Amino acid sequence: MSGPHPVNDAGTKRVADQETSEKLITAAERLFAEHGYSSVSVRMIAAAARVNWSLLGYYFRGKEGLLSEVYRRHCGDLNSARMRLLQETRANGRQPKLEEILNAFIRPALAVARGEDGQTAFIRLRAILAAEDSTLLEKLVAENFDVSSTTFINALRECLPHLTPDDILWRFHFMLGTIYYSASGPHRIREFSNGRCDPADIEENLRHLIPFLATAFRAPAVKPSRKCKS
Repeated sequence: MSGPHPVNDAGTKRVADQETSEKLITAAERLFAEHGYSSVSVRMIAAAARVNWSLLGYYFRGKEGLLSEVYRRHCGDLNSARMRLLQETRANGRQPKLEEILNAFIRPALAVARGEDGQTAFIRLRAILAAEDSTLLEKLVAENFDVSSTTFINALRECLPHLTPDDILWRFHFMLGTIYYSASGPHRIREFSNGRCDPADIEENLRHLIPFLATAFRAPAVKPSRKCKS
């Protein structure tokens, strides 16, 4: 009679671990987006995933660790797509145009937001976190986006030498707000235009958004404020 096969056993355990992790991640993302992060308990997630609730602590060290993994997965795909597009604009060592940098940054974000109804569970989750726990959201954003944001800010500086570093940061901040609202609130412009303007159409969205933002970025530098002397 042959003995146990430790290699096969280890492989089976890895597959089982991965399946359990995936179940927990899928259940958590759906529940967080539907009910909010604070209103969802560990036991609710485990019940939805049909696993023992103690496994959430084993795999993710608690609810916040699970949220971090949900966030990391979406942000990882988004960052990878942005960096790939930016790299393509630098083919053969050429300096990319401003519009190309904006496209590399914005296009993947709009693609993430696009779902059957124009909005994914992840976009809803971000909106809920912003309202519920801005400190937690800021932590997640910093962990997942600081490196890629710095890369794009540096690329914008190369394109816009007439601007100060702070000018670039302000305009980058305003661009983030524009992208977020365009992705999370598409119904408003659809209603006003009787359906003619649809942000869910990525190409049409970019056709209007990129020239708008490029003009804003190319605006003259803002003069420093003069402090009143007493």
